[in-house]
Amino acid sequence: MRKKVVLLLCSLLLMLTAAGCGSNNNANSTANSASGNVGGASEEKKETVEVTMAYWANASEQKNFEFMVDGLEKEYPNIKVKMQMYPTSDEFWKAVPSAIAAGVGPDIIAMSDEGNYEYIKKGVLAPLDELIDQVGFEKDRITGSLYKGWTDDNKLYGIPYDSSTSMLAINKAMFDKSGITKHPETMDEVVELAKAMTSEDVKGIIGSIDPFHITQYVHAFGGDWGFGKTINSKENVAGVQFFVDLFLKNQVAIAPIEVGAPWDGEVFSQEKGAMSTAGPWYVGHLKEANPGMEMIALPMPKGTVEAQSAYSHGLSILAGSKHKEEAMSVIKYALRDEAQINAIDVVGYSPAVSALLPKYLEQNPELKPVFDNMEKSGMPFAYPEQTKAFHAALLKGVEEIIFKKDGLTVEQLLSELQTTYGEN
Repeated sequence: MRKKVVLLLCSLLLMLTAAGCGSNNNANSTANSASGNVGGASEEKKETVEVTMAYWANASEQKNFEFMVDGLEKEYPNIKVKMQMYPTSDEFWKAVPSAIAAGVGPDIIAMSDEGNYEYIKKGVLAPLDELIDQVGFEKDRITGSLYKGWTDDNKLYGIPYDSSTSMLAINKAMFDKSGITKHPETMDEVVELAKAMTSEDVKGIIGSIDPFHITQYVHAFGGDWGFGKTINSKENVAGVQFFVDLFLKNQVAIAPIEVGAPWDGEVFSQEKGAMSTAGPWYVGHLKEANPGMEMIALPMPKGTVEAQSAYSHGLSILAGSKHKEEAMSVIKYALRDEAQINAIDVVGYSPAVSALLPKYLEQNPELKPVFDNMEKSGMPFAYPEQTKAFHAALLKGVEEIIFKKDGLTVEQLLSELQTTYGEN
């Protein structure tokens, strides 16, 4: 499940923004970058520049990363790409800081925007706006809502190479037996449906105590973590309170930890929960885990506003890279239509290039309403700078409210988090 990527935020990486990136033997090529004339358009013979791209990937993702840069030398004869693949995000974040400290760190890193704000604020990532103009990257090709998760202070720090969003997943067979004929469009209707689908063996909704899932309710009630500025807003309180009430007041929710499941998708595929806040990855999961199960995929229902998450994996350039313009040329090439189509066919990713989304939806027509709503109402996660610590404290507090029932309120919890992790 792509959403569950865990970013281990390493303090060493955050302190090494001044460290050099790229191969040391290419240091003399810096002057070539300044010319503003990269690749095949140059008539001068240039020294070859090696650009290193670091990422984690499974087998199918690795094939797509290789395809991204295949044939690059034909368009940019002076650029050579060195690929550094790590099989897990844990291994990636253990190795990359050490490489930077040694002066041989990557120029480009691939990561999710769920935890990128800490890197942006610490100066690890380079702003890309001028580089985009220099290499002629067509920024408007990318679905506009995805850029929100890569933007800070009107500067862009990453180019999305895929797209994803949130949705409400419903077990169709259980819905058909519920006696309710209208799909839920509001959170009140979600509660009504959850009550109708709750039985002795099944809970009406899966309440995964996880930042992604809690944030769906925050967004639905007009809230936003605001990169730490609005943690304890009344809208956020309303969204988290609604989530908590699914367990305490309405008694229609089940958390994966209550049945020993590692994540919400497993509870859903085992049919122990009738619906869940979810994402497009549920389609692939069900094909393997419960191929006979039919799923209804809906845009996130409205609390007080229409909103759902819009997020992506993206390619960023490290601030310490000696070859930023060449690295941006690599990103431009990697985001060509051909590579995006390969991601659809080989990995099953939904593309970042908006014009190619219909091709993905041809294969997954049930997701069209979900992606239509993403383009209209997509929002970034906007977690505070200390993302990992904030996540841990939020989940600990929500679990305490639901399971310990020791008097802690949602308003008290979010006020504490605002004091500890907030930004004025």
